[in-house]
Amino acid sequence: MITIRPGASRLRVCAALLIAGLFCLVTAGCASSSSGNPEVAATKPPGNGAYVPNRRYETIATQESWTVNGNQVDVTLLVPAASGTYPLVLYMPGLGEPSEAGSTWRQAWARAGYAVLCVQPTQFGTAIWSSSRARAGDFSGIARDAYAGKSLAMRAQILQDAFAQVSRRQRGPAFAQIDLSRIAVAGFDLGAQTAQLVAGESVRGVEPLRFPDAVKGVIVLSPYADRASEESNFQSIHLPVLAVTSAHDADTYRLIASPSMRRTPFEYMPPGQKYLLLLASAAHGVLSGAGPAAPRDSEDTFTADDDKILGDETAEIQDGPRKRRRRPDYTAARTARLAQVARVQGQVQAVTTAYLDAVLRNDAAAAQWLKQNAKTWLGDSAELMTK
Repeated sequence: MITIRPGASRLRVCAALLIAGLFCLVTAGCASSSSGNPEVAATKPPGNGAYVPNRRYETIATQESWTVNGNQVDVTLLVPAASGTYPLVLYMPGLGEPSEAGSTWRQAWARAGYAVLCVQPTQFGTAIWSSSRARAGDFSGIARDAYAGKSLAMRAQILQDAFAQVSRRQRGPAFAQIDLSRIAVAGFDLGAQTAQLVAGESVRGVEPLRFPDAVKGVIVLSPYADRASEESNFQSIHLPVLAVTSAHDADTYRLIASPSMRRTPFEYMPPGQKYLLLLASAAHGVLSGAGPAAPRDSEDTFTADDDKILGDETAEIQDGPRKRRRRPDYTAARTARLAQVARVQGQVQAVTTAYLDAVLRNDAAAAQWLKQNAKTWLGDSAELMTK
């Protein structure tokens, strides 16, 4: 049994949060029964409202395990249930996450009329936390190796080969709905590092690969830039990019000195359909697209999920029997925190969906919303920068 008490080290809590926050379920999207032509124009929001697609689709999820270039890869495909073909969004989760991760973002995109394929090499998924290094508490070491150039090159090769796998599998009913002439690549955390390479980032020791010309844009949730990053690394980025981060997007693995470093890629990218959604308050875990934690049925036990929701980083994990104690009333704080998470998720969903419509469907209304309406709608809680 795990209990938490105040006054412990940040590192031990980060480790607990990493393990506790890895799993999220793919929820069923069931707005309406849809059929017919999936190519629909976005609703033009009245005044300065949120960007909302004109139609919402029921979705169907398919899970498979592939062997790609000799590597085991877990994949989850989420597609609209209505017949038709849909542009592809290939999503790469964070370190230690399963292929069902990012459900908040993937569901939003699939409901808006996109086929969303989540690709996670098994060795970087949940199995990584059962390794001997994880049991020894070497989470920073695990992360350093995962973000190293050799590992990045391997993931990029797997991604390149995954596109070929999708093409070969289009004879199947689910994959036949994918329109491979219009593709976006998205990633969070470790997946963001790979997505930046797809966008054209130059990384020392990593040979550039050729990805399909059909890749029209990239979404980077928690951009990656370490202490060795140079301005020239990002000047080679040529694709449209939407980067999403916040002032609280802290590095759980202590590889990045400050959350402000995550803005570096955008600052040095050449102009041309480049966007940065800078959220005022969103923790790193919120950008993973995991749903909020379920309510607790215990009145005297704190858990890592409680800590994650309340933003408390001064707790310690203890193994052994629970020590009963009176639990402070965190109802109001928890309610406020959940409301804040929901607001951030709504902002990211709206901006990323508008971006996809603009770059994959050439939707003029979506592009106009990004340039004009979004800034007013976001208000003081976020800023959308463009260049």
